[in-house]
Order: sequence, then C-alpha cells, then structure tokens
Amino acid sequence: MKKIKYIITILGMVAFISSCDLTGSVEEIKPLYKLTQENLFTDAKKTESVLNGVYAAWRKDLLFISYMGMPLSGNYSFGDEGYLTNNVNIDHHYLHYGYKDCYGLIQRANYLIIALQSDLGIPGLSVARRIEIEAEARLQRAMAHFFLLRAFGQFYDTGSDYGIVIRSAPVSGNEDMPRSNVQQAYDFILSDLDYAIAKAPAIAGYGRLTKHAAKAFKAKVLLYIKDWSEAASLALEVINSGIYELKSDFRDIYAEGYKSEEVIFAPISVYPNLEASVWVVDTPEPLLKSAADKGYDDGDPLTDIDSDGDLLTGNGYDPRFAYAHATSTLPSGVYNNKYTFSLNTPGQQNSPFILRLSEIYLIYAEARARSGSGVDSDALTKLNTIRQRAGLSDVSPATEAELLEAIRLEKNLELFAELGEPWFDMVRYHILGDINISNIKSTITNNSQLILPIPTLALSGNGGLVQNPGY
Repeated sequence: MKKIKYIITILGMVAFISSCDLTGSVEEIKPLYKLTQENLFTDAKKTESVLNGVYAAWRKDLLFISYMGMPLSGNYSFGDEGYLTNNVNIDHHYLHYGYKDCYGLIQRANYLIIALQSDLGIPGLSVARRIEIEAEARLQRAMAHFFLLRAFGQFYDTGSDYGIVIRSAPVSGNEDMPRSNVQQAYDFILSDLDYAIAKAPAIAGYGRLTKHAAKAFKAKVLLYIKDWSEAASLALEVINSGIYELKSDFRDIYAEGYKSEEVIFAPISVYPNLEASVWVVDTPEPLLKSAADKGYDDGDPLTDIDSDGDLLTGNGYDPRFAYAHATSTLPSGVYNNKYTFSLNTPGQQNSPFILRLSEIYLIYAEARARSGSGVDSDALTKLNTIRQRAGLSDVSPATEAELLEAIRLEKNLELFAELGEPWFDMVRYHILGDINISNIKSTITNNSQLILPIPTLALSGNGGLVQNPGY
C-alpha cells in the first residue's frame, strides 16, 4: 500500500450545526482576529448549540468512521475493492467518506475551540462553563485524530514518519499540509486529553463527555503507545470511580443503548440512521465464529473444540456471537440485538458505541498482563469478570502468552462491530510479536497492508473535490 508523505487535508466545511438548533453556518465564522458579536457566538445558548453540532457529527458520520476499522479486519466483505485481502482500493467511497467525516468533525470542534480561546465576550456564558465547553470540544478533537491515526497512520510505531495531518485550527481553502510523524500525533492527542481530564465536567447527561471519559480514552491511547503502567492505572481509576456500571447481563447493554450505565460514550440516537444495515450479513464471519467456538464448552479459549452449535441462533457458541452478527433469515426474535435490525427505529436501542466500560476492563487486563511476568492475577480477574457476565466459565491460562491471547479473543467477542477494535488488536499483537497476523489472514504479506491508504479524493475548502497529489 503506497505511503503518502503529503496530502491535501480534508477541510470538512459544515453546512449546519445541528438539526434542531440552527444558529448559522460554520463556514461563515470569520478568522480569530475578525470575530465580533455579530458572528455566531453571540450568547451562551448559541455557543452551546455549536457544541451540540460537534456531538451531532458523531451520530451523523459514525457509519463511515466505522468502516475505517471494519474493512481491513476481514470481518465482512464490501465488494471487490480489496477489503478481504487488505489491498484496499484507494478510490473507494467508504475510505473517502471515513477520512472526510473525521476531519469534518475536527473542523467543527476547531471553530468552537478557537472562539473560546479568544477574548471574545459571550453574554450569559460563565467562565467555568466556557472552560468546560472547550474541554469537551478538545476531547472530541483528540478522539477524531486518534481514529484517523489508527486507520491511516502507522499508529503502532512512534518512530514512524507516517502519522496524520494534525488540525489544531479551522481551515478554509485548499492547503497542501504535511503529515505529522506518529509521535507528534500522539503528543497532540494526549495534550487535548490532558486538558479534558483537568477541565471537562465531572458529570454530564446522556451522549456527553466528561473528565472520566477523557481518562478512559487516555487509557486506551496509552495502551497503544505501550505505556502499560499508566494505562493500567487510569483504567483502574475509571473502573473504581463508580461513574459507570458493568451490566450483569451483556444483553442489557444493547437494549438500553446510549442510556446504559456501562456506556462511556455513545451518540444519542434521536432519528433513524444506517448504522444497523452494516451488520446484516447472510454468512457468519469466520474469525468471529472461530473465537466464539473456542472455550464455550470447556472454558479454554485457546482450544478450538469445533462446536456443533446452531449458527442461526448462536447456540453452542459464546452467546455474544449471535449479538454481533445478523442474517436476513434469522427467526423472529433471534436476530442481532447489538445494532437493531430495522433502519427505521429511532431511540436508545439503535445506538452505536464508541467506548464502554467492558473495554476498560480489558484494557486494564492487557496492560497489567504486559507490565510484569507470568500470569497477572489482577489481569485474570478482570478478564474473567467479563466472561462471567457473558455466561461463560473462567479461564486459567498457564503462561503470560496464553493470558494475552485470551484477552485478545475476549475483546474480539466483546467489541466486535464496534469501530473495528478486533482488527487494531490484531495489528498491535502482531507488531508486539504475540501473533503472526499472516497465520490469521494469509492475504497479509507485509506491514504496508496494516493501514489504509490516504483516499485519492479530498474535499476542498469550497466543498469541491480535489485530487490528492500523492507525493
């Protein structure tokens, strides 16, 4: 896959802020030195509306953001553009939209951040709330940059030159922007996360971010940069905070959606979207099937027992298997409940998840497992807690390597179809020497297949399409 050192950055000009509280076009916001009371930020309500627009972007654009992780995993086929063989067509529209949408969200956040950092007076907005809004926007900017880095940069190598374009301010017009290196990208992401940890609200309503969410997301980022000790420490802090609650039955998560006590961040579902259609497939995904087969009967996730269970109902497999895929022929009442089957179902049950507490348990388990030697008892306890709530027996790995593999398989089942997490774990484990990814996917023959190519087409400042120069 060709590596591109310079790219035309996505400008993501936004035609509206939110569907219910329109206050003006983001495109019309003037540069910082020209901000006046006549512009968008004329009072507290309108400023909050701009923040709502950043949150709304997750819901609007998450379908395409999701594709950035899913195609390379081999979990589903999206046609003949190379998704199953990890040779993705650079012109594929899902690639283009996923890239564009992340930068569009960043553009929204940057307009808000730059206004709040100015000396612009905003009537009715307290100093404390002004700081909180900036923190929420910066946390979302950090998350979007991270998802871009995972998909399009060599996120697994902090010494690599192939990071992403960092957008720290709103952009207008066409600009030929260089990539950062990977370390610079992580530094920028962590800076925003640290600000959010210090300044974001301690509590918030459904679909909103807090300083605890920032800690959880930072634990995830630290796992990627191999800071095992700090990742484990932050993850444990989130687990013990009492802010989030691990559901006793995993099925309740999907029934409650964004209102679940386990959810750290999920966009509010107030209208139908296309998210559900992604997971409607007629053939159960083989990697997930294999993971669901391992350990169901004998409790050993390292032994494939070739279950004779029912693929349609999931009987005979890890019970999460049937919740992570759907078929058009499933009997009524049996089909997928992770994302609702209907495209016309608004409300909490039609919720895409970005971060849940169960992932933090498994982040803690992996970080602890890598921090010492042998089988870490705390890591094993957290792993088995997640298995128990899925109705499975405990595992008892004999070595650190077996423990790490058990954690990887558990994340596959727990987080399948949630922003492609199993794929990125496969890449990390491969780079760390825990697995040979070619043994799992024989079509992967070199590391250039581990990231997506920068899409050929990018949005220019006026909304038109410009060609990526590719140099």
